[in-house]
Amino acid sequence: MKQLVNLKNSLINNPFMKSISILAAGTAISHLFIFLTTPILTHLYSPEQFGVFSIYLSLLYSLSVIASLMYDQAIPLPKDDQEGWDALVLSLMIAVIISIIVFVCALIIPIGKWVGAPELDRYAWMLAVSVFGIGWFQAFNSWSIRMRDFSSISRSKINMNSGQMVSQITLGFFQAGIFGLLAGEVIGRISGFVTFLKYLFKNKPKVTLFCFQGVKRAIIRYKNFPLISSWSAFINISGARIPAIFLAAHYGPAVAGWYLLAEKILTVPEALLGYSVKQVYMSESSRLHARGEEFSSLFWMTVKKMSLIGGGIIGIIALAVPPFIPMLFGQEWKEAGSYLHIIALLFFMRIVVNPIASNFYVLESQGLQIVSELIRFSLICLSMIISYFYIERAALAILVISCLSSIGYLAYGIVSWHIVRKHFRKAGRSVSGERIES
Repeated sequence: MKQLVNLKNSLINNPFMKSISILAAGTAISHLFIFLTTPILTHLYSPEQFGVFSIYLSLLYSLSVIASLMYDQAIPLPKDDQEGWDALVLSLMIAVIISIIVFVCALIIPIGKWVGAPELDRYAWMLAVSVFGIGWFQAFNSWSIRMRDFSSISRSKINMNSGQMVSQITLGFFQAGIFGLLAGEVIGRISGFVTFLKYLFKNKPKVTLFCFQGVKRAIIRYKNFPLISSWSAFINISGARIPAIFLAAHYGPAVAGWYLLAEKILTVPEALLGYSVKQVYMSESSRLHARGEEFSSLFWMTVKKMSLIGGGIIGIIALAVPPFIPMLFGQEWKEAGSYLHIIALLFFMRIVVNPIASNFYVLESQGLQIVSELIRFSLICLSMIISYFYIERAALAILVISCLSSIGYLAYGIVSWHIVRKHFRKAGRSVSGERIES
């Protein structure tokens, strides 16, 4: 009992843990809704339809990193709110332009045929709307991080996920097929950023709404984000999403559908913990980026807590959930349980490493970031090459992908710590030099 009281007091008195608990509560509600409604979806849509949907999501997430050319990551960084707002305006403008480009490309390019899902060509234009929604959501999310308005992030996340699931279920009852899954995704994205807009209008910042010179300064000041970070992020997301496209093309859409369900189940703890901690870590590390000892303490506290909590939760899910998959989702989804066992290690590594990846943005070390991403991406590509030429069973291919991807995340985390040490060693020498000169 005393331990529970101490835990409660630590949450109340520790701003870092309090912020995480606010985000985690909102994320928990939204993902509880997803978890409870997914069994309905699996009875309304087939594994093959989920496989096509997984390809759509893979394309969307790959495009999401260039939705605002990564300028949204710069929004929390400036000390002055006007500079942060200028970066927000820039991000929103770029998202509109990118979504128009995606729309035109979707009409011209036979994307579905290229990725082994020709039925996707009819709905490829919807990618443009999803990219627009995700671009604006990410930009407003970064502004809320800057303002430490974590409650609006939670509410927007809840509205986005609930809007998606309700739409997909409703359209599923009308036997809308793959269109129902895609349209629900689009509706969810729009619901998310509209919620952010509502809270933004309610708490209007004291800034000039549009300043051409300010936007121009933001373009120049944070030019490394589109020039280097956007490529790093594109490689990061593509590395995570390409396996789904590979599985659909080489082993069939049903395999991609089972893989997607296993991912959806393991994404619940990742989203609950990893997403929430990442937002707060970004906010706290931006504030501490000039204080080496405190920054290092924040880094290791995050790694240790995420390893203990994430490992426990992932372990329980991997052991307890698979036997219940046929009962909850239908007999045709049984294979997803085997895939869940296989990719559990990968999701554990993602939970631990993703929050501390913010170091690359906060310390503006984009060069090492892209090197780290290339190492991880190369390992994922190697796993798919091995699977393509030497492995006939989909489950064994997924095991190879999971193991090599996990090694890639481990390397990414090591480099993330390296840049912290490198940055503050350099800062220490600069301070020592100034003292000698004085």
